[in-house]
Amino acid sequence: MLDNAEMSLAKTDRRIAQRYLALGDRDDLAAMLLEEYDLTLERVLAVTGHSRLLEDRRVLSWAIELRNPYVDALSHLQLRGLRALRDRKTSRADRLRAERVFQLSVNGVAAGLQNTG
Repeated sequence: MLDNAEMSLAKTDRRIAQRYLALGDRDDLAAMLLEEYDLTLERVLAVTGHSRLLEDRRVLSWAIELRNPYVDALSHLQLRGLRALRDRKTSRADRLRAERVFQLSVNGVAAGLQNTG
């Protein structure tokens, strides 16, 4: 369980998470989730005795670092698609494109993270 938590934390980009949370217009909830993320990170490192995530799993750590730029780019595309879908001013044609971008980015992020994303 601890290994899975550590791996999930390593695959998480806090800044991108903040952007997703901002879509919900619930600053209170976003702050609570980010505080929990920070607390979980702190506690996982304390329990494992690591100074950084995946310290004892170098190959996995490197794999995640190599994939991150691609997954991050897809996450930014996904955010853009979500914003377009939520914007009432988005034309029908742009909405259809945004839906396609969103669907493809969900698949891409899941494949890049090698889990559901």
